[in-house]
Amino acid sequence: MLKETADINENFMQVTSPIQFIKEYYYVLIGALFVLLTILNYFLAIIPVQYSGYLLLVAFTSFTIIYDVNKNVKVKAYLCMAIPYIILILIIFANGNDLWHKVLNWEMSRGIIFNLNSFFNNIPFNDGSFARVFQTSWLTSYMKMVYNTGFVLAVLVPLFRAAMAIDFKKMLKYTLSAHVFQVFIITPFYIVFYLQEVWFVHGKLDPLTRHLNPTQTLETTLNCFPSMHTSIAFAMFLLVIRERNKVFKWVWGFYCLSVIYSTMYLEIHWVIDVFGGLLLGYLTVKLVDFLIAKTEVLFPEKIKNLFFKKDNPVIFEE
Repeated sequence: MLKETADINENFMQVTSPIQFIKEYYYVLIGALFVLLTILNYFLAIIPVQYSGYLLLVAFTSFTIIYDVNKNVKVKAYLCMAIPYIILILIIFANGNDLWHKVLNWEMSRGIIFNLNSFFNNIPFNDGSFARVFQTSWLTSYMKMVYNTGFVLAVLVPLFRAAMAIDFKKMLKYTLSAHVFQVFIITPFYIVFYLQEVWFVHGKLDPLTRHLNPTQTLETTLNCFPSMHTSIAFAMFLLVIRERNKVFKWVWGFYCLSVIYSTMYLEIHWVIDVFGGLLLGYLTVKLVDFLIAKTEVLFPEKIKNLFFKKDNPVIFEE
């Protein structure tokens, strides 16, 4: 850490022009810009002030890549890969909800194969009641926030950080380990097993206060086993703890674990759902690690040299 700090200080002293400063410390400028936007939004209310937290989150994430910028990459070649890939991922997120509802409608039209409601409800402590021993208004508000944002934000923030750090390999690992692969793995479980959310099976009010009509309730409370909120968040946690920056590792790791805990605190998922999600997240990360490692050896040196500056580079360098 001391050596890295010394290297940063030495690089800073070598900066001789504004353009060179921008090239070296673009992430600091982006972070500062979003802090400024947050301050301006507080006074001008360009977007709802409650969304200012997202602006600060971008700023925080930008500041944390200071030791993680991959300087061995040719930027133009990287942008040719990264920009189309980011657009593809954003298209998937933008259209994913509509596609998922089509899957739900098809699923409900096929009838129930295995109804797990009674079975899961009769397993002691499977409703996650231990997660609700301590409840306060501020904790409930926090849990609602992380649950409502965790399905997408848990992925987008590390993706943004990897993109800013000029690290295409990390971009692939974060996105492939999340929805891109997990949807295909988890859908057969949802087709075979019919399981509804804890609060619904117990006949309670929706803890998220979503004001669902009967049709929406049926769609929303389906597909609990395994918990995809858990599998996504745990996969991101396993990748985040590999990061070098301790601040980002602790903050975003805690957020991912909070998403998992929220599924039980809010009476959404059963304990077995959560364990199933943990296993799915772990296996998906290992699958992506394996596939990327195998794919790297397929790139000849001439292709690698198009993207990297040094001799004998490793494709998609960490």
